[in-house]
Amino acid sequence: MTRTDMLARRLAARPLALAPRAVEALLGETPAPQAAGPGWQMTEGGIGHLPVLGPLVQRGDWLTGLFGIASYDDIAAAAEAAFTDPGTRAVLMEIDSPGGEVAGLFDLVDRLEALKAETGKPLWAIAREQALSAGYAIASVADQLLITQTGEVGSVGVIAVHVDQSAHDREIGQKYTLIHAGAKKVDGNPHIPLTPEALADIQADVDDLYARLVARVARARGLSPEAVAASEAAIYRGQHAVAAGLADGIATLERAHAGLLATLDSPPLTRTPKRKSLETERTDTMAVKGKTNAKPAASEETTEAGTTAPEMGATPEATSPVEETTPVQAVTPAPEPAAAKPDPAEHIREQAAEIAEIAAQASRLGLTIDAAEAVRAGTQPDALRRAVLEQLAKTTDATIVASIAPPTVEPAPKESPLVAAAKAAAAGATT
Repeated sequence: MTRTDMLARRLAARPLALAPRAVEALLGETPAPQAAGPGWQMTEGGIGHLPVLGPLVQRGDWLTGLFGIASYDDIAAAAEAAFTDPGTRAVLMEIDSPGGEVAGLFDLVDRLEALKAETGKPLWAIAREQALSAGYAIASVADQLLITQTGEVGSVGVIAVHVDQSAHDREIGQKYTLIHAGAKKVDGNPHIPLTPEALADIQADVDDLYARLVARVARARGLSPEAVAASEAAIYRGQHAVAAGLADGIATLERAHAGLLATLDSPPLTRTPKRKSLETERTDTMAVKGKTNAKPAASEETTEAGTTAPEMGATPEATSPVEETTPVQAVTPAPEPAAAKPDPAEHIREQAAEIAEIAAQASRLGLTIDAAEAVRAGTQPDALRRAVLEQLAKTTDATIVASIAPPTVEPAPKESPLVAAAKAAAAGATT
């Protein structure tokens, strides 16, 4: 028996959350060598880089290690080390996985959610180039899930494979006699045909695991379980994944790192409201080239937040979480007592510092802002922030830039020292 046969037998008997093309690669052919096992490393700015690469299994052994297959136990250990390191400010998962075993998957997802809650550190993920099935379940835990232009996400489904070797046994002159107690003891054995009863039991198990997988993904992404199930385990590429609500923006690994770094000292990010439906153009890796199985989409669709979504077949012009937030209503400040008048010089210094911070954040994402000129021109921080966001929204990967967004609730705006002086002069003239 070859090593490939041994790996196929191990995986054939287990439910898999695995992309369609990966099933044949693992069970029918020699798997391609994968990168080294999971680990993590500290990168610039205190970002813990956590790779999740290749097919995934619950527990690794010499066989999975030989093929470079990662285990959920190793990923959990690396994630815990990254989150609990005192120097880590946030964690970025780089995911390139077709999925893997269902066994152990939900425990890993629970552990990632617990680590976020226990440490209070952000978790971002980028699909580079695929986060499919079990890989997508892991990615969905992230506060922000980004995807490369050609990346793929989705394939939210479960599959189980039974290999019937009885015909092969007859050809080579072998006959297996299974001596057992308990009617279901030999159900699924590869040396006997699968009975209808055994098939029904396996299907029921797959259906149950599928329902759990759909529920976990739906909860993590802010979608309804019905919307996730309606995708029918389709695969979505690049901007179509963003339009379907399965990803939050387009980015490279470097831009994802810069975007996460920029948010660490900025107001909290508001996630984009997700769609109720995932009907959109998809990447069907099993379909005939040039054809699509996507259902026709209406020209407009209402999101859960009540806003109108763009046509599903078109590239959205605004998918940034920033642009979907509720506008902040200005609050008129109450008159201050004479003794509580702010120091104009201190106010100007505060504004200058805020403008400098906005310019620094914009610089990390490729925009040049002349902070000194903005101060000399009397530009208000809010106006500068809006101008930066408008410019960023015009770029293809502006959806990762939520770091410069104002908080959901802002303090009352401080009165300009020039306005305050004018009011004081006017009050003196009337007395």
